[in-house]
Amino acid sequence: MGAAAPDGIDLVVDTVGGEQLTAALRVARRGARFALVGALAGQLAPHLDGDSAPVEIDTFRVIAQGITLRGYSGRDHPGVAEEWAERFGDWLRSGAISFPHVRIPGIERARRALQELFEGRHFGTVVVELSSH
Repeated sequence: MGAAAPDGIDLVVDTVGGEQLTAALRVARRGARFALVGALAGQLAPHLDGDSAPVEIDTFRVIAQGITLRGYSGRDHPGVAEEWAERFGDWLRSGAISFPHVRIPGIERARRALQELFEGRHFGTVVVELSSH
């Protein structure tokens, strides 16, 4: 993680947890903010039941660096999904933002596409396109 962020990290939106969260905390700058919005590391781990996502956190570093960790659930904010879809869609259509993605043709490849995503074979979003039958 240090090579990917040589100047440190100020803000993280974490959807995975696990080793990625631990690594990001190691390079977090003073006052960094972490929004924890998912726990894929726990949900997809074969040795866990999907109801937990244990991760090792250096609490001394969190305190000494003044790092903020905050969990976020859209269920706590009615209407946010609609607002997000509208804003995000506008940004994409206008070209104000773009994001890395790969398209995989055919729903029959969905399982393999998910596995490849977790193996790190794809960067960004993986879109599985439905067949046009």
